[in-house]
Amino acid sequence: MASRRQLLGPLREALLGPDREAALGLAAASPARVRLGALFSLLLDKEALVRWRAVTAFGAAMAALADGRLEEARDVWRNLMWRVNEESGNIAWGIPECMGETLAACPVLARDYHRILLSYVQDLPGDCTFIDHAPLRRGAWWAIARLAEAAPELVRPAVAELAAALGDCDPAARGLACLALARVKADPSRTVLAGLTALAGDPAAFDFYDGWNLAPVTVGEAAASALAACRRCL
Repeated sequence: MASRRQLLGPLREALLGPDREAALGLAAASPARVRLGALFSLLLDKEALVRWRAVTAFGAAMAALADGRLEEARDVWRNLMWRVNEESGNIAWGIPECMGETLAACPVLARDYHRILLSYVQDLPGDCTFIDHAPLRRGAWWAIARLAEAAPELVRPAVAELAAALGDCDPAARGLACLALARVKADPSRTVLAGLTALAGDPAAFDFYDGWNLAPVTVGEAAASALAACRRCL
């Protein structure tokens, strides 16, 4: 069995390939625990596409681990939580994204831990889980949008935060909030509709990862798509 270090090179090469299923299939040939160790390293890769695809592979590995060894998967989740915690001393690049992909890929963990993911964008009195570092919080917005794709009902408690994020100074936060609101499939409030309408002409661009590819998208495009989706829920 290959060690984490031995797996790192072949796994990185596979993640750079165009075929998503082939790459994930190659990764799945190694035990989930070994894969996860290598993928933690690849979250800091110099290539943005490798970092993002490592997130996708991480979620697949967590789903495989939970399927056979649920308590081990819970241990890894607790490790992710620790890495996000300021007391850990880490700047947890890629970790919120891994959390979102994990919950999207593993319903049993999503039921137990979705509130933790949402808490990273909820600045509540007495709650110390809010991520106040905007670039890191951007990963939490992506994670929430990803969870909304798989289980929209679990994200609906954060609709107020998503609506507030439509006015964020970070284009990625605005765009990802639009995407999440489109996916939650809830009856939109006047505030949400007004916010999306105001953003429909926003030319600011951000890089959006769709599960295998990374491409620039404007906030206006995301808002227009979300507005159409929300109107269908009326």
